[in-house]
Amino acid sequence: MNTSRKVEGRQVINKKKPFPLLRYFTITSLTAFVLVGVSLVTFYRQIAVRELTEIGESKNAALTQTFSNVIWPEFAPFLISASDLSADAIRAHPETARLRQVVFEQMQGLSVIKVKIYTLDGKTVFSTEESQIGEDKSENAGFLAARNGELASELTHRDTFSAFEGKIEDRDVISSYVPIQRGDSGVEGVLEVYDDVTPLLENISISQRNIVIGVTVIMVLLYTALFLLIKRADNQIKQQFIEQQQAEEEIQGAYKREEN
Repeated sequence: MNTSRKVEGRQVINKKKPFPLLRYFTITSLTAFVLVGVSLVTFYRQIAVRELTEIGESKNAALTQTFSNVIWPEFAPFLISASDLSADAIRAHPETARLRQVVFEQMQGLSVIKVKIYTLDGKTVFSTEESQIGEDKSENAGFLAARNGELASELTHRDTFSAFEGKIEDRDVISSYVPIQRGDSGVEGVLEVYDDVTPLLENISISQRNIVIGVTVIMVLLYTALFLLIKRADNQIKQQFIEQQQAEEEIQGAYKREEN
């Protein structure tokens, strides 16, 4: 806005440009809209992935309960005693082959792609990937949580993965450490279940893209409406500025005429 002051009886007009309302609105509103849009999409994905992990963990826990009731009683004596055997001896044992067949039959048609069993000292006494039998997981945080009666799950992306039917690629997997319990007997072992959730995560990505499109359309419409409103206000401010400038120039001209 223009301002004026008197110097030795004369009025001097300090000319300033009108406030650039439209430019400030464009910068701040676009920044705010982008931040809000990104935050909404990110928040949705975090919530969806967390819920997916919780659902996968619950499903793996249910599978473990079935395993505890149906399979564990039959193979528990061998698996517990296998802690004293070497990895090669466990792999070559007839009970390992029989357990593998039973596990394969139980997991047919499910999204489970790997199963591992640990004794309470952390030794891997069974795995559908034979090379992992004998590994020590006693320091693993997930194993320790399950040994204490808790569930521990993690969602990870695997470029390659050794599943029941061989190598698979580019998969999203929920791995859950679940305590093996029967009644009030306490934890007798730990089962690790790997669940392939790639299709579910792809659905989340599709929903996320749809949300991005929807949010973008809504924000573009909102921005357009606000832009038109602010542009009108900006034009009014500029018009008022011009009128005020003209009025002050007339006042200055009047001062000059009085001096003459």
